Amino acid sequence: MFRAMDGGNCRIQEKAAASLNPSQVETALVQLSERWPEKAPLLVRVIEQFPLGETALLHLLAVSSTCATRLTRNPETLLWLCKPEVCLASRGHAQMFHELHAMADGSIAKQDFATLRLWKGAEMTRVALRELANVAPLEETTGELSLIAEICIRGVFEHWNAEFRKRYGSPNAEFAILALGKLGGGELNH
Repeated sequence: MFRAMDGGNCRIQEKAAASLNPSQVETALVQLSERWPEKAPLLVRVIEQFPLGETALLHLLAVSSTCATRLTRNPETLLWLCKPEVCLASRGHAQMFHELHAMADGSIAKQDFATLRLWKGAEMTRVALRELANVAPLEETTGELSLIAEICIRGVFEHWNAEFRKRYGSPNAEFAILALGKLGGGELNH
């Protein structure tokens, strides 16, 4: 059961013990271990060689049950986060948009927007990790969260706009989405 941790329950308990929330971290690591892809590097190595440091990853698991759940449901997200170009640098609109459409394989609407939800969860986890590791200033965090929201809203709108125009023709009036932030826009928070 703990093949992915290469040392089993003791390794998991050791890793979890030093965290702010040992039981949550232990649960997340056990679940990751159980779902870890067979062809992936050992989970313990991924954790120990994490580009932002093992402490940053374990801190994320300790303080964010949402991120812990995202990672345990889709361990491939952790493998994606292990790429230095993903977790060490900020990402702009073009990078995020391109990655979403590469994952979507033609349509983000397939399976009730499952790809969009998976992409959003991975990006939100990346942003939270960078914020908690103190490698992203607040302005960058809020800006990236706003970009994620914009890409999601725009993607869903474009799909349904095209679908409804195909079904019912062009509407008599255009549709608008207004997004007003507290400080003028671009500052969404977790």
